[in-house]
Amino acid sequence: MYGFHKMGWGVLLAATFALNGCTSFFMGKQYEFPREGEPSATVRLKYDRGTSLDAITFSEKTCYAGYTPLPYNGDFIESKIAANQELVLMYRNVVGGTQCQIPFAFTPQAGATYLVKSGSWSETKPGLIPVFKYDQQYCGIAVVQKTGDKESVQPIQQLRMRTGFPCLRFLPLEK
Repeated sequence: MYGFHKMGWGVLLAATFALNGCTSFFMGKQYEFPREGEPSATVRLKYDRGTSLDAITFSEKTCYAGYTPLPYNGDFIESKIAANQELVLMYRNVVGGTQCQIPFAFTPQAGATYLVKSGSWSETKPGLIPVFKYDQQYCGIAVVQKTGDKESVQPIQQLRMRTGFPCLRFLPLEK
């Protein structure tokens, strides 16, 4: 009885340390935001209820290592990000029972602001029996780079997740 009781306290103590404000324990390796003086850019997304934008991190072997939710201020999800290196983000929007989730990558330039724009639409499709139709729902994003007064659509690489033991990877989406 004493051995089990002692082990139970050890498990409780470990769980307390894990849960005591250490969100990175559950989210894995955290994104390293640029420090003062390091090259940086800004990423911004209009915040709507159910919307999130996460920075994805990888191990040395390019396996998924974790994610960091980017902060929001009530109106926008906005954060400084490291410039001149590939950034992988996960856009997610959950409304009612539908979810739009798009992993994508691009390389931000120092001093630029990147506006992530999202949208959704539907197309009516014929069913198995032509009389019965259904609406196919779609969602998408675009990234607009703003440097000074100039704006341009930034090419992004949409990604897909490839599961495998022991490594989860993000690969370019095949067209």
